[in-house]
Amino acid sequence: MIQILSPLKPGKLIVAMSILAIAGLGSTSGVLAADRPVTEIAATQGTPSDFIRGLGERAIAELTGNDIDDTTRRQRFVTLMDDHFKMDMVARFVLGRYWRELSDAELADFADLLQDYLALAYANQFRNFNGEQFVVGNATVNNNDTFVASQVLRADGPPINISWRLRDFDGEYRIIDISVEGLSMGITQRDEFASVIQNNGGRVSALTDALKQKIGK
Repeated sequence: MIQILSPLKPGKLIVAMSILAIAGLGSTSGVLAADRPVTEIAATQGTPSDFIRGLGERAIAELTGNDIDDTTRRQRFVTLMDDHFKMDMVARFVLGRYWRELSDAELADFADLLQDYLALAYANQFRNFNGEQFVVGNATVNNNDTFVASQVLRADGPPINISWRLRDFDGEYRIIDISVEGLSMGITQRDEFASVIQNNGGRVSALTDALKQKIGK
């Protein structure tokens, strides 16, 4: 039987892009220290920090609460990823060199499958919201990408540092990676997926079969 690893434990989350590192966390308007501000790209999105803060606020509004059934929660989680992540780029990245073996249609199908897998793994964590604070900082620019600093403030432990990597696509920000305490979730997920592919004769289909098995497709 082809297997993939269990989802990353909370604290190292998000997954891996796709995952939302704010799972189960509240949002505040706090500001962290930053090297320099970045100008806004689109007035409707505001600054990069506003974009990430809006994601947190929307996640809390749409995904928390015991009155939401699991199916609806997962569907809303996927919608949040559609609206905030560049999923085709995320899919290519987590596949590593193997994405070149796929047609455009196959890559699109894999991106959809990845979203479903991440939603199944993480969406229901929003049921455990307990008033933790998600504090969004300012943004810095490195080459073509913008990095937004943030912290999760916990009553029972030290803060967790999260960095969001954004890129401008035709005037709109999209998330392309998340780092938790300096660890890239994209790279972590890529290493896991590469292991599955390599252990099954280099077949990407082995990974897609494993993901389908996980989500019951």
